[in-house]
Amino acid sequence: MSTSCANIRRALCRKCARLGIPVSGIFELTPRCNLRCKMCYVRLTPEQMAPIGQERTAEEWLDMGRQARDAGMAFLLITGGEPTLRPDFCEIFEGLAQMGLSISINTNGTLLTPEIRELWHRLPPAQVNITLYGTCREDYDALCQNTDAFDAVVEALDWLKGERILVHLNTTIVPTNYHKWVEIEEFAKARDLELRMTTYCFPPNRRDCSCFERLSPEQAGELIVQDTYFREGADAVKAKALDLDIAPPHSCELENGEPMQCMAGRSQFWITWNGAMPPCAMLTQPAVQPFSDGFLPAWEQLRAACEPIRLCPECKDCPDQRSCMNCAAVTFAETGRFDGKPEYMCQLNRAYRKALKTLAKELE
Repeated sequence: MSTSCANIRRALCRKCARLGIPVSGIFELTPRCNLRCKMCYVRLTPEQMAPIGQERTAEEWLDMGRQARDAGMAFLLITGGEPTLRPDFCEIFEGLAQMGLSISINTNGTLLTPEIRELWHRLPPAQVNITLYGTCREDYDALCQNTDAFDAVVEALDWLKGERILVHLNTTIVPTNYHKWVEIEEFAKARDLELRMTTYCFPPNRRDCSCFERLSPEQAGELIVQDTYFREGADAVKAKALDLDIAPPHSCELENGEPMQCMAGRSQFWITWNGAMPPCAMLTQPAVQPFSDGFLPAWEQLRAACEPIRLCPECKDCPDQRSCMNCAAVTFAETGRFDGKPEYMCQLNRAYRKALKTLAKELE
């Protein structure tokens, strides 16, 4: 998505948030995945899924798409797990695409079958977001426990480029691939692909995960600064350091007595694989039931449930709050409540500010 298009979409989402229109939705088709990444917040095996619920059928997803579109949804992200793992993925995608929706896909890029490629040749998605976990087979074996995945990802990227389908790369940095972050950046740069690096991992509050790992707050904060220097150069680092205390508020800035300020539950929603609708993926509550109650009544219930949410009152007077990357989902995931104080994020923010000021001074 070009910068101008992204800005238009953000402006539209903000306006829809004021009007209560669900313009942007996420359909989580499955929690199943062919990779076993150590930091995953959603992956479940069929055995783990059984006590929780069952995947919704293609017919149900298409009906939900029609209802959401009629209520105002224009942008749809299809995600998982790994959505292309479903044998009816093409049926779901084609049916939703024919509704006139702008559809993006989150995928690990390893399962683009001939059927999917033929479909995307005819009906290309607006954007494909591919997660990149390393730059060689060994990296994928170490983090995702799948040695063959890397070759499949590279081949998929080449095919998507040949089709002129817009591709964005996402990557998550954890201790296992921490030493590879520069190589991952260079991989994206060599292919002229935009890369979004995530250094913060939510605790896996949607599943039991004995192998979960994430960076320390200090590593995460410092890496954000290093990544800024790598991508944008010395001038950007110095400018961010100068603006540190007067930067515009983050979209989820915490103000005492104020509700959630992000788009979740205001113009955006998430529907999970088993049919619940929370504001976003990392919030298990509030959640409503659109498949049984109908989309529009459920959306109104969700909006009403999000309205009284208030965030940590201590954050208003924090001297570092302008650069804080906290939000309602982070607070809830870290503390189990909306008004809790997520110490991990406080430490990350302090590390970020310290690293940014230090590097800016070194670059003078």
